[in-house]
Amino acid sequence: MGGSSWIAGVQYLHSLLYGNSLLPPKEQASLRLYLDFQQHRISDYRAMRTFLAGAHVTDFFPARSLLSYRRLRRIASTIVRQRRWPRVVMLGLPRLLRKNRTDVLFCGTHRMDIKRDLGIPQICWIPDFQHVYRTEFFSTEEQQNRDLHFGQIMAEADRVIVSNYCSYRDAARLYPRNRNKLAVLPFTMYLGRDWRSADARRVVTKYGLPAKFLLYPSQFWRHKNHATLFQAIQLLRGRGIGDAVLVCTGFPHDPRYPDHAKALRVFLATHRLTTAVRVIGLLPRDDQVQLMRAAAAIVQPSLFEGWSALLEEARSLGKLVFASDIPMHREQFTERVHLFNPNSAEALADLLTRHWPELTAGPNPELETAAEALYRDRIREFARQFVALCRSVAKPASRV
Repeated sequence: MGGSSWIAGVQYLHSLLYGNSLLPPKEQASLRLYLDFQQHRISDYRAMRTFLAGAHVTDFFPARSLLSYRRLRRIASTIVRQRRWPRVVMLGLPRLLRKNRTDVLFCGTHRMDIKRDLGIPQICWIPDFQHVYRTEFFSTEEQQNRDLHFGQIMAEADRVIVSNYCSYRDAARLYPRNRNKLAVLPFTMYLGRDWRSADARRVVTKYGLPAKFLLYPSQFWRHKNHATLFQAIQLLRGRGIGDAVLVCTGFPHDPRYPDHAKALRVFLATHRLTTAVRVIGLLPRDDQVQLMRAAAAIVQPSLFEGWSALLEEARSLGKLVFASDIPMHREQFTERVHLFNPNSAEALADLLTRHWPELTAGPNPELETAAEALYRDRIREFARQFVALCRSVAKPASRV
């Protein structure tokens, strides 16, 4: 799951792999990655090699009549876009699973029409039911497709993971006959190796940023609510707080609304906010973590989340967060989180007006030390519970 347009999905798998490596040897699972050649880059998992039993680029849904064409299309696309000769896919997913004697498949959010070919238990993840609550962000066709997809998952998967109790209640209400398959498993995001020893200020200088700034690392999808955040920064400038700078990272495009990011840029230009709001795009993961360390605070104005990876990362780094007051964020609430009405730029501006003068640039060694130990405990427990779910559905003679 995941990919260049949804990097959090890749990082979710990084977290599972790293967390599994922290378990006692007898508790660890042997984990392999099966990457759909059309969606993923094996290079995204280069840092995970020591935590893997293997990584395979494959065709998830091979059709004999189209297989040669699909391979040729992939080869041509890779040569043109990445200027390299790609690894040729030799085996489809079902054959690879049998070859590697796989006990359980965790297929994230992938569609389930391959189940009949596998003969092994499957665990799936439903991130959230945003399409039920925020219909304005989905076409009618998308809503119907998600309903069908989630219905297949609930009917055919052996276990279904949701990340929060809001989603658990939604799934139990929408699919009452299969509610016994549900498991609540919040995730904790992997921060990378030796993240505390890196020089965060060097990364700030690398991107030409001021010493003190707010940070919002997120894709430019409509529900991420950049519009309200940008309006709040405009209000701060109108109140005479001229040194407040917001830095935005993340994939600068919404596939559902191609004009959305352009409209945000027009807003910034129209209101002369291009120096107050720095949009620097999708960064290497290590750089993003260092900017989070260096930030004076994190802002998370999203209108809907399943389980906010950003709040998890901020908690692991000991960072202060200004977050939208939505049900999922209340589940992740800590004393370092300040909530505001996500539909009110004024409410966010009021919060920032009160706190900005007292905020200082990071990193903060004392807060990081306290947060780091809890981070390792949480990511280890995330993996432990995941492996336990796998063992609960594995066939008695097999080992995970």
